[in-house]
Amino acid sequence: MERDGLVTRAVHDENPPRVEYALTPLGRTLVPLIDAARIWSEEHLPTLLRARETYEP
Repeated sequence: MERDGLVTRAVHDENPPRVEYALTPLGRTLVPLIDAARIWSEEHLPTLLRARETYEP
């Protein structure tokens, strides 16, 4: 994701070692899509779980 320009990575010279990741402006453009997927999941999870329970291959 860093190579793709979606996140930045900052390594801190500490003990214990610490690394911080942050979204870039390009990465932040994905937030509405991720939020839409979350909303869809909240709305449809019960139906999806019922389908799994009744599925017979």
